[in-house]
Amino acid sequence: MIVVIIQLDVLAQKRNEFLQTISGMIAPTRSEKGCLGHHFSQDVEDENRFFIIQCWQDQADLDRHWCSDRFGVFLGSFHLLKKTPDIKIHAVTFTAGMETVKAAREKMKTL
Repeated sequence: MIVVIIQLDVLAQKRNEFLQTISGMIAPTRSEKGCLGHHFSQDVEDENRFFIIQCWQDQADLDRHWCSDRFGVFLGSFHLLKKTPDIKIHAVTFTAGMETVKAAREKMKTL
């Protein structure tokens, strides 16, 4: 699985234009082949900072997304930002859930 985290710092005066552009891209991206999740959120400390978190089945699916017209529109929205987005791409080899948290807490009780 590939996880992509994108931090976007939007110009205050361009915030509405940016949100309008991005909002139309979320659902269609979620329906792309290999997209396991696509989420858009706002920072609680800075109303002009946003995050996109995407999960992709594999690199080929992510590459296909990056070459799509939709992603081209996203690239075209960069003039609405204060700076180039911070993009982090993570290849995940292990995934766990709440059971791991519970096991760690139980383990700490015995130490």
